[in-house]
Amino acid sequence: MPLYLFHGENELQRAEARASVIAKSGLTEDLQDVNTVTLAAPLTAARVRQAASTMPFLGEVRVVLVHGALSQKDRAVVKEIAAYLPQVPPTTWLIFEEQKNIPASNPALKAIKAQGGSVRHFALPKPKSLAGWIRDRAELLGSEIEPAAASLLAQHIGVQLRILDQELRKLQLYCGERPITRQDVQVMVPYVQSADVIFQLVDALGQREPRRAANYLHQLLETGKPPLMILGMIVRQFRLLVQTRWLLDEGFASSELAARLKIHPYVAGKLRSQAVYFTSAQLRRAYDLLLQSDVAIKQGQLSPEAALDLLVVQLTSL
Repeated sequence: MPLYLFHGENELQRAEARASVIAKSGLTEDLQDVNTVTLAAPLTAARVRQAASTMPFLGEVRVVLVHGALSQKDRAVVKEIAAYLPQVPPTTWLIFEEQKNIPASNPALKAIKAQGGSVRHFALPKPKSLAGWIRDRAELLGSEIEPAAASLLAQHIGVQLRILDQELRKLQLYCGERPITRQDVQVMVPYVQSADVIFQLVDALGQREPRRAANYLHQLLETGKPPLMILGMIVRQFRLLVQTRWLLDEGFASSELAARLKIHPYVAGKLRSQAVYFTSAQLRRAYDLLLQSDVAIKQGQLSPEAALDLLVVQLTSL
């Protein structure tokens, strides 16, 4: 019987593996809806058994997707699921998907292997190997990317694989059959275009220099980027600062930041230098202010530009 377990934090490639299995099942498009069921934790073994034991409707195959069942805290349920797996009918393609890493000792993992099923682990690439992952991904998509261009993407986007994949596809359309260069990345990728200005903006905020911070803010606005995109970039920077501040307060060495945060060492160094400007309490307050700005823009309480200008004043007053 077709049994699969896809686990690990790499959601992009997990999802691609799942789609590949479903495509191989032979389900025609008109029968996919009635012969595909998705279950999500918390789950009982009885619920999984009921879904997997149901016969296909007007077809030869039924696909059952089960999310999060094998990492549930109730180990008795996991053991019950494992005990049921030899009874899964051959007409059912049963796919377990887990965002967490499932240890080799997990009884369901053992049972899947014992039944000849497929177990695949999808780990996120390490920051130091991310540029290589980007080059491999570009090749998979039918493109070529120069090492310097891949390093630039890795430095500024990090292990956000969905975004990297999106940007590579966009660059592929832009470059056609020629290799993607560093200059192409600088021209086409908004994260890279504005990264240095965002760092300078946050430096100015940390040093409590509202005029300098406002200058950097307006540099970003003058590029024509939507204010909500700019706000999103500021939010991302402060989210990383919150995590950096916590790690430093917990005694982690600066050299450990990149691995812990899954970011490029260059970005980790920047964050380390910025984190000294803020206490944990100030960063929590900053997050509240960022939320207020988001609400003010989306509800039309202030114009986007006015909301961002006010945000700069508030953040430099922490």
